[in-house]
Formats: sequence, structure tokens, C-alpha cells
Amino acid sequence: MTELIPSEITRSAPGAGRRRLGVLPLVGIFFFTVSGGPFGLEASLSNAGLGMTLLMIVLVPVVFGVPNALVAAELSAAIPVDGGYYYWTKIALGRGAAFVFGAWNSIGSVLNLALYPFLLVDYLATWVPDIARGKRLVIVDLFHGGFVVDLHWIVTVALIVPMAYLNYRGSKVVSGYSVGMMLLILAPFAVLTVLGIWHAVGNGINVLSPFMVPGESVQSSVAGALSVIVWLYLGFDGPSTVLGEVANAHRTYTRALVISVPLIIAAYLLPTIAAIGSGLHRGSPADWVQGDFIVAGDALGGIWLKVLISLGSLLSLVGLFMAILLTSTRVPRALAADAYLPRWMARDSRRFNTPVGALLTSTTVVVVLSAIDFSSILRATVLLTLASILLEFAAFLVLRWRYPQMHRPVRVPGGWPGAVLVVVLPTAMIVYLAWSTAVNEAATFGTSLAVALLAVLLYPLCRRFVKGDRPDAEIDFSQVELGPDRFAGFGSRKAGV
Repeated sequence: MTELIPSEITRSAPGAGRRRLGVLPLVGIFFFTVSGGPFGLEASLSNAGLGMTLLMIVLVPVVFGVPNALVAAELSAAIPVDGGYYYWTKIALGRGAAFVFGAWNSIGSVLNLALYPFLLVDYLATWVPDIARGKRLVIVDLFHGGFVVDLHWIVTVALIVPMAYLNYRGSKVVSGYSVGMMLLILAPFAVLTVLGIWHAVGNGINVLSPFMVPGESVQSSVAGALSVIVWLYLGFDGPSTVLGEVANAHRTYTRALVISVPLIIAAYLLPTIAAIGSGLHRGSPADWVQGDFIVAGDALGGIWLKVLISLGSLLSLVGLFMAILLTSTRVPRALAADAYLPRWMARDSRRFNTPVGALLTSTTVVVVLSAIDFSSILRATVLLTLASILLEFAAFLVLRWRYPQMHRPVRVPGGWPGAVLVVVLPTAMIVYLAWSTAVNEAATFGTSLAVALLAVLLYPLCRRFVKGDRPDAEIDFSQVELGPDRFAGFGSRKAGV
């Protein structure tokens, strides 16, 4: 790996001197970068069964979510800069690996982002049928409905613009809205939990039965649950990209993580138990479909609870979009600052110090994608995200080896055995998911592999034809200490990577 060379410094990177976020706002960002509520778990109930879903909701965070959070906590505390995991990878594995990570993350994020406003308008169309896709004011219809500009698209863009504007206002604004929306989402699910458990106990409903969908093998049930639940626990490293804006970064991040992990597990587990406890689809787990949490709320609490949970589903999509847009734009900003993307994408707002160039680019791409039916591509982004997590784990281990005396305010316990164990378990799960996808969904696996390889091939091209001789960005590493045996003075100056 190329060492950190002060002579390559040319310009400032984002994030310096803007540390304003506290614990509760960061919890709000965590909640939406990882969760947004239990919506989507119905697919696991129908694919895997009741007991298997509840087991995996508890098991996956132990094997995957918490280890990923621990790694993110150590690296975030040691290297608390905007851009987070891009710079962890760059310091540990070099420029090439950081570019590949940044490309995987950026592609996956922008495809993910386009999903949420699209689904938001789909939900609204259940109340206002005229805004359904392809129904009214069809201006463009290409590829047999593959690309449609219509009233659905216009409403989608009308919702995207104010959410992007709030991101332009900065992380403090987004996190404030996130906390409020989180409370509004969790409140009706707290009511649902009480009513559902009470109903289950009073009517002798076994929430673990049937444990699996009748006729399904253990392997297919496990794969069915993991394909949903691992996705629902992705994102614990996402808030690392805004650490340059967090007050007392390592302590605040750690406290927010300690609150967020059990909160998110409970937000999945308790409403799922309650929904099963309502008696909905009793004895027929394969009948669960998207939106059945709303149906369970109607059965247990009546129309008022149904409306509140419906409102929660809409707020969930808004919160997911805003939080992921916030955390994801810092990565293309870092790529542009390092001269792999056009210089204007590294531009920051003078008024709000937000990455306005990357924000405008991401928003524009999302607006275009909102006219495309790309649902078949979305599952491929999950594997792309998992591949980027493997790069994070590699960076974590390499930093432990190369910089053993780095100042780590938060540290994965257990020395080297603990460091290896915290990486091995989620890696094994990622490998299993990749294998399962390759066997059962060859097209999805092939798409993931093609996109991943494209990012690798782009590096030498961007290095030669875009970056050229331009130096990397200047980064504020004043809070980073690699140790007395490495790069004396590194912790007290700005350095190019």
C-alpha cells in the first residue's frame, strides 16, 4: 500500500470543523440507515415460517449485525472523518481498494435510493388510484413499460425534491426529522405489541408454530429468512460517513450504537410477535404478504391503529431515503475529491457545508431511475453491499496488523482472537448467502458479479484518463493517531492519503 505522503496535499476534504451531531440525532440516523421499522418482514414469514423468522431476527444480529457494528465502532472511533469507511479502506488497503469500495457503495446506494420514493408513491396510489404508474398523464412510455414518464413519476419527483433540499440543509436538519419520524413509527408498533401479545396469550396462540412453511426444507427456510433479514440489518456502518459532523465523535458514535442495536432488534422482533399473535393467517404462514402489519393492526386495534401503521410505513420510506441520501453522498464526494470523478462533484455548499455536488448528482440519477422499472436489479445490490462489507473487514484486520499502536478509543475485545472471531462469523454468513443466491437465483448473482467486476475494471481507466497526475484530497486527520512508530506527527496535521 502507498504510504501517506504530505507532498500530495492539495485541497481540503469535507467535514472539518462542523461537529454538531449528538447522541439522539445519531440514533435517528442509525435507525433509518439500518431499519425504518419492521416493514418487509412479511416476506420472511411467508418464505421461512413463523418460528424460523423469529429465530433469525434474534440470531442474525448476533452473527452478523453486532459484529459489523463492533467493527464499525472501532474504526469510526479511530478514524472519525467524513467519508468514514472509504478512508478506512484507503488507509488499510490502498487507493485501488478504496476506489472499488466507493464504486460498489455508490452504485448500490443510488439504486437503493430510487426504490424508496417509487414505493412511497405506490403506497399513496392505494389511496389515490389516479397516480398509479402508467395510468394518467403518460408522456413517455418506452420498452413496453420499462421507462415511463407519467403522473406517478411527476409525483415521485415532487417528493424527492424537498427531501433532497433537507439534505442540502445538512445533517443536523436530517437527523432532527429522523428522530421525530422514528418516534412516530415506533409509537403505533408499541401499541400493536401490547395488543398482539395480549391476544396471543388470551387465545393460546403459539407464535412459533408452524416453525417452517410446510413442505419446505430446512435449507430453503434458512435461505428464505436470511435473504430478507440480513438485508434488514445492513447499514450499521453507514453513519460513519458523517463522523466529521459528530460532536465528540468516538464517544457519541459508541453511545448511539449501544442504543441503536437493541432498539432495532426490538423494533423487528416485538411487532412480528404481535402480528403473529393477532391470529392473522393462523396455520397458513405462506399467506403472509407485504402490508400485513397494517392488516394485523386493523384486526387488533381497529381503523385508528391501521391508519397509524399505514402512516408509519410512509414515514419509514421518507426516513430511509433521507438518511441514506445523507450518508451515501459523502462517498462520491470523497471519490471526486481524490480526482476519480469530475471536480464539481467535490463542491461543498458555502452556506451549509454540505456536499452539494454529490447531492445534486445522486438526486438527478434517482430522478431518472424513478422512471425505470428496475426491480429485478435491486436484489443484486444486496450482494454488492455485502461484498463492500468484506472489504471493511479486511481493512479492520489490516489496520490491526499494520498499526497495532493506533489510538483506538473503542476496541473490539479479545485481542487478535476477538478480532478474527468478529469477522469470521459474518463472513461465513455472507459466503453462504452468495452461494445460496448463485444456486437459487443465478441471474441475480450474475448481475451482482458483473457490476462488481465493472467497478474493478473502472479503476485503472479512471486512474489514467480522469485522475491523471492530480493529487489526492487533503483530509483532516487531527483526531487520528497511528502510533509512535508510524508517520510522526500524523495525528496533529492534515494529510493526503
